[in-house]
Amino acid sequence: MQNLNDYYYFVQVVKYQGFSKASEALSITKSKLSRHISGLEERLSVRLIQRNTRKFAVTEIGQQFYEHCLKILENVSDAENFIHSTLQDELCGTVNISCPVALVEFPVGKMVVEFMQQHLDVHVKLIATNERIDIIEQGIDLAIRVRHLPLEDSDLVVRGLDAWEHVLVASQSLLNEFGIPKTLDDLSTLPKIGFNRPKHYWDFRHETDDVIKQVPFEPRLKTDSFSAMKSATLASIGIASLPKIFVKDELKSGELIELCPEWKLPEGVIHVAYASRQGMLPAVRELLNFLLEKFKTLDMN
Repeated sequence: MQNLNDYYYFVQVVKYQGFSKASEALSITKSKLSRHISGLEERLSVRLIQRNTRKFAVTEIGQQFYEHCLKILENVSDAENFIHSTLQDELCGTVNISCPVALVEFPVGKMVVEFMQQHLDVHVKLIATNERIDIIEQGIDLAIRVRHLPLEDSDLVVRGLDAWEHVLVASQSLLNEFGIPKTLDDLSTLPKIGFNRPKHYWDFRHETDDVIKQVPFEPRLKTDSFSAMKSATLASIGIASLPKIFVKDELKSGELIELCPEWKLPEGVIHVAYASRQGMLPAVRELLNFLLEKFKTLDMN
């Protein structure tokens, strides 16, 4: 790997037409400067500068090499200027985000759209997935995740966004048909909706005495989509555990009823993870701050 310092020192020696003037301008000793040039000539196996106590002259090939070095140093300067200007100019570039499907549908999708309306030069790649993504390997700037407490140790930076509370809900018409369950055992008489997985159960904790009870069930409908779950619940296909943020309007209107409210399902945390804030592009940093502020004002209840 070539040492750009050698190129720089060579350009300065040629520019000042001698080692003495160049060493004064660079504030380094003449002997150190000479060693850099000699090392460069030895590595290239060519004489770049003819010098003795009375004469200094750049060889023909040295002059050609000087022109190439100037271009190299200019390119390096341009590259650094690009970074500085990118960090200081108006927001631009592409931000890559991963997010669970349910949160893309609401509220993250709307938040991203609002952010893009405010920053017209920013592009966003929003990946809706329930799979765990390797942030560094897949080039993700911000990963929004939902995890149950406590969060696992990670080398990533993690910022909390909000609580992720689930509620067990049913439509009023379904309850009119089957009756309102008084206990967890009464849930066995109602049809269920659940995720597409081999085993199904709900873990409940009593709100007052911390008693834990697991309720196994067999879904009538299996799906990995909260939207499909919600639609099926409203259509009286069965009861379902759904994120409270996803059904808060229907709970307020009475379209959906929370079942056994004294029993609580596991609570998780919505958080955003990223590799490091150091070196974060302005558009990524601005979107991160935007999401943090938006979640503060979000009515999750």
